[in-house]
Amino acid sequence: MKETTMVEFEKTYVEYRENIFRVCAMMLKDYQLAEDATQETFYKALCKLHSFNKSSSAKTWLTRIAINICKDRLRKKSSFETPKEDVDVLSHTYSEENIDSRLSVIEAIKALPVELREVVVLYYYQELTHKEISKILKISVPNVAYRLRTAKFKLKDYLTEDNNE
Repeated sequence: MKETTMVEFEKTYVEYRENIFRVCAMMLKDYQLAEDATQETFYKALCKLHSFNKSSSAKTWLTRIAINICKDRLRKKSSFETPKEDVDVLSHTYSEENIDSRLSVIEAIKALPVELREVVVLYYYQELTHKEISKILKISVPNVAYRLRTAKFKLKDYLTEDNNE
């Protein structure tokens, strides 16, 4: 492998590692599994670097790899609870009084079916456009909008129900 290619890949790793980790953490619901999936994502990207045709951004390409890895792992694993110490990793650092509300939102997202959860994570946590999400998930742009709308309704119901208890 060319030295310049490795330098570029290292820069890409530094730039996107945290974003990819957040996607994996939200999809897999587990810190350690997310770390493993993040490493696997970059390993697979490095192995497939020759096939990256730059028709999409590096972020989109890496996110697609990560989502596929997470889907594979979700087929194989049972669900875990999110420890409070993982909240800041999943959604930035917040003050102590906000941790419980942030944890409720994270738990609500994790309660969504995978096809809704992945759209929410990509849109709100990765700040991707509908078109980028469409490319990553290989679904139409209107389907992305439909899934986001459905997820919002389910999240609203879940969080409203949670607050009424």
